[in-house]
Amino acid sequence: MTTMRRPTEVREMPSGAEKLRDSIAKSWQRSAQSGLAPADTLEQASLRDVDRRSRLLAAANPILDRMESVLHGSGYCVLLADRDARLVDLRFGTHSLRDAVSSMGAVVGRSFTEQASGTNSISTSFEMRAPCAVHAEEHYIESMKTFGCYGHPLIHPVTRRIEGVLDITFLASDDNPLLQPMLVHAAQDIQGRLLEETRSGEQRLFQAFQYASSQRRGAPVIAIADEILLENTSAATIVDTVDHSALRSLTDDAVRRSGVVQDVILNSGLHATVRWERPVSAAGIVIEIDPHDTLRTPPPAPKTRKPLCVNGEPGTGKSTTLARWTATTSPRWFDASDLVTTTAAEWLAGVEHQVRAAHDVVVENVHFLTGPVASRLHSILSSAPGWYALSSSATDSAELEHRQLLSLCAETIELAPLRSRRHEIPDLVRAIMAELESRAHFTPAALSALIDYDWPGNIGELRAEVTEAASRRSVGDITERELVRPRKKASTTRMSTLDTAMRDAIVHELARQGGNKRTTAESLGISRTTLYKRMREFGILG
Repeated sequence: MTTMRRPTEVREMPSGAEKLRDSIAKSWQRSAQSGLAPADTLEQASLRDVDRRSRLLAAANPILDRMESVLHGSGYCVLLADRDARLVDLRFGTHSLRDAVSSMGAVVGRSFTEQASGTNSISTSFEMRAPCAVHAEEHYIESMKTFGCYGHPLIHPVTRRIEGVLDITFLASDDNPLLQPMLVHAAQDIQGRLLEETRSGEQRLFQAFQYASSQRRGAPVIAIADEILLENTSAATIVDTVDHSALRSLTDDAVRRSGVVQDVILNSGLHATVRWERPVSAAGIVIEIDPHDTLRTPPPAPKTRKPLCVNGEPGTGKSTTLARWTATTSPRWFDASDLVTTTAAEWLAGVEHQVRAAHDVVVENVHFLTGPVASRLHSILSSAPGWYALSSSATDSAELEHRQLLSLCAETIELAPLRSRRHEIPDLVRAIMAELESRAHFTPAALSALIDYDWPGNIGELRAEVTEAASRRSVGDITERELVRPRKKASTTRMSTLDTAMRDAIVHELARQGGNKRTTAESLGISRTTLYKRMREFGILG
């Protein structure tokens, strides 16, 4: 995933770099600039589950079986990485080589980008989109220098996008000039099978689309694959190109969550319910759309007199949610961030005065409170005669006082980060533009770019982007070229579930530790170097 990086101190190149081949030297430079050190290990690279039903594995398995048979008993292994440069299959000639490669950290699910693994035939072939050989000392990471390897990118014959990398790895002393032509032949066979699988998958998707359309008697149905979009007549009248992008983002994890029902607001403002299925392996998604008869307004927030806590990352809309819940009342608002400009005693006295007067009270950003202040606030609220609510960006604080404070709340609202609900972005943009009373509007391409961006600052960052764009153009079209954040950080792939969880853990831990990188790294059990690298990869500001 491409991420926006802050200017950082450039590492000095490891000794010997000046003697490398030009392509390898450039790879070393990219690795060093990403924050990777030669002493780092592959265990620091992200690890996630892989889809064993993927189109790439379906095409590659017979070829991998053939190569495994040919290389049986030899000191060679075959590695396959996917379009994210993540290992999805490994085949070994001997058990001893399996042990050597696995102990280095090369296992299924491991990321093999240059940022994660330095210079090697998988990462560098992936980066250059060209075949690459890396010999012994040419590896950037020290633990890889006992190996040699050949890599060949797998380019889809139709889309011309990279689908993965095929690699042969061996101990440096076992290099053989016949390995490279064998690899080229195998890569060509996999690319040929990818073409066949695409044609077959397209046919199966079309059949599933036709079946769904007939079963629903013409009700809206669309089908989406990498390079395919099918829609029946009724779907074409209610969805547009912005909806296509939003629906793609909504069904990104359809492999695991097929059959999910979701309420959405289409770009036209029409409310609808969608349900999607993955009919056959790697063939795309069929989406059924049920428009509601009339435009509906969101239901009012339920009234409650139970203490409430709203949790979420910075910018997810905690204040807006609390304002909605208290729209018919007049609570007294306090913000823990105000302790920067006032003393804890004065701030607590203000809260206690309002609580004793039986007023409803809202306290925002309680994760900023020190332990003693959180403990005192707990004492004040535990005997409050009126209603109160809290907001926090750290739901699993390591501080006992914070946990006790949050435990006072009988109800909790968890606000998901914007990257987990990208399909809401077009409606959020419309609402922001209405608040600004702007007569400009975002083009479909611009809205699609907003949908594809990760928004580490969540709704607050989206609001800033939209507001800035509207200030530059009061009427007419706001195009993709006029956007700032999505242009700086155009994501080529979205984060995996594991990477998302890791990012969330870092964000929450930083909030609990008041932004202290040293204590955050210690709490997470990683080095500060690894923490800084992960923050850059995930676009975490701080």
